[in-house]
Amino acid sequence: DIDPKLVAEANENARNAGVSDRVRFEQKEVFETDMSEATVVTLYLLTGLVNRLKPKLLKELKPGTRIVAHDFGFSDWTPDRSVNISKNYHLYVVPAAVDGGWRLHAQTAEGETAYEVDITQDHQKIRGGAREGGAGFLPLFEAHLHGDRIRFVLVDNGEAHHYEGRVLGSYMEGSVRHGIGRHTVTRTWRAERR
Repeated sequence: DIDPKLVAEANENARNAGVSDRVRFEQKEVFETDMSEATVVTLYLLTGLVNRLKPKLLKELKPGTRIVAHDFGFSDWTPDRSVNISKNYHLYVVPAAVDGGWRLHAQTAEGETAYEVDITQDHQKIRGGAREGGAGFLPLFEAHLHGDRIRFVLVDNGEAHHYEGRVLGSYMEGSVRHGIGRHTVTRTWRAERR
């Protein structure tokens, strides 16, 4: 905040609540403040400032960081959750950057399978598909991105492969599950940016 009195009051309230080791209020100009260490950011700003601040937040905050906007959310980013408790509150979880092409290698019952995967992204909403060795397009079903967590389903040769994993910058990795009931098998996968 830019008001020193409000900053002092907020820090005093944090001390009285016993959470001063987990929260920090500072008197700074928001566009000049390094927010890269934040895990939760709360906004009580008008729409114009919220939208001007969005590029800085997406650039500096790590995937999985939560942004809580009071009353005025981002105009082009659908909240992960909204609630009304006498006022409107919108939760946004900073998504990892997954837009683009990936080379995915998965362990399957037949050995290692390689796919060329293309993903398009609109904040946390993702969609896309894969090709195996130049073969036909396989859409990503149930594609979901939450912070640095990604999951999707690929149906190949009539079998559904359920991928779950983490995005770690220029690569992703996790587990892939296929089969039904007692015949379910879980193996590993990894993808690198093309």
